[in-house]
Amino acid sequence: MPSASGAVAVLEVPAKEAPADWDITELLGGGEMPGAFPPEAEEVASALSRLARTGVVLLTADLATDVGIEPGLSGHVSARRYVGGTAEGDMPAGLVLAGADQVVEDLVLGRVRAGEVAGHQRSGTLPRWKATRMFTRGLRRRKP
Repeated sequence: MPSASGAVAVLEVPAKEAPADWDITELLGGGEMPGAFPPEAEEVASALSRLARTGVVLLTADLATDVGIEPGLSGHVSARRYVGGTAEGDMPAGLVLAGADQVVEDLVLGRVRAGEVAGHQRSGTLPRWKATRMFTRGLRRRKP
């Protein structure tokens, strides 16, 4: 879908069951969070980064509503940059969202579904060459 900050591709990955045991590193940091980047999403980001000269940023969110004693939406948002098909490293997700259009934050936080955003296209309805062209054009049309 078009965006003033570049093209946006959305992949909805079904939620996985929460593990029975938890690890203290989830609270304290100290290592990569398991499952922060679903393999399906990493595969898409890697493929798209081969098309884009400037690379791709993958944003994922592991969110839940009213968990434990915390009312409302809570969880973790992660960001990773891909260039030329390989992961370059993690990025501060808050800074990525701050520099992106509001629609990106709304999509990541589940406030809006991809099908509800003006200008969206389902990848299955387009020929592969046309989807590639639209994606790369969206990356070139950045507005200040």
